[in-house]
Amino acid sequence: MPEPSQRPSLMHVSLVPESPCLFLALSGELDLSSAGEVPRDDYSARPDLTMVLIDLGELRFCDLAGLRALVTLRRIHEAQGREVAVVRASSFVWRFMHLCGVTDRLEVAPPATAAPA
Repeated sequence: MPEPSQRPSLMHVSLVPESPCLFLALSGELDLSSAGEVPRDDYSARPDLTMVLIDLGELRFCDLAGLRALVTLRRIHEAQGREVAVVRASSFVWRFMHLCGVTDRLEVAPPATAAPA
């Protein structure tokens, strides 16, 4: 069995800074072992970036460490004056975020297929 540091990542990160939006897409699993892969750059040298969109449409799993990484990302970018929004969260991820109270701290639209909480 490989050592923890040798395990392949179960999360893929795509980051595209294209004015006026910083687009971050996470796919796979956002958990304790992959939360450190969420980019922490504040892009302070890019005042043209006014919005951060976090696409979770391909995220299959998220735990508390993953939610913490998303809230930290929001704090970093809001400190730079950017709006931060989560888009395309699956029903599972949205419900988990809602139950943990994260939808109050992150702008997260419920998926079209989400049952009322």
